[in-house]
Amino acid sequence: MFEGHDTTSTALQMIFMLLANNVDSQDKIVEECDRIFGSSDRSATMDDLTQMKYLECCIKEGLRLFPPVFFIQRMLTEPMKFREHEVPAGTDCTVFILDLHRRADQFDEPHSFRPERFLAESPSWHPYSYIPFSAGPRNCIGQKI
Repeated sequence: MFEGHDTTSTALQMIFMLLANNVDSQDKIVEECDRIFGSSDRSATMDDLTQMKYLECCIKEGLRLFPPVFFIQRMLTEPMKFREHEVPAGTDCTVFILDLHRRADQFDEPHSFRPERFLAESPSWHPYSYIPFSAGPRNCIGQKI
């Protein structure tokens, strides 16, 4: 379970670094927390956490720019076409998540920290263009942590 604590700490480190360099995002998170908690010093509840939409966007954007795992490998169980190539079943494939998350044809300003991109009800990118925890039946079991 090495990946569980290593990837979490690395993801947090990168998200904190991005926020440290983006004062506007920090201010929006503070405003969001002030709106939810006011002057209360109580602990956050699950209901509170579900209201923290901008904070969630910052986390997702941090995971987009710096995914916990940069690549995943899978073996094709059936043949597939990739661009003009026929790829046979049994082929080992590597998906470079870091590169996938920074594709200009999927994300406007792909190298910029723009948490607001995750506020959209229906994102403009392909659903499998954002996979910080992999996708499908073998995705990360700890992605909701």
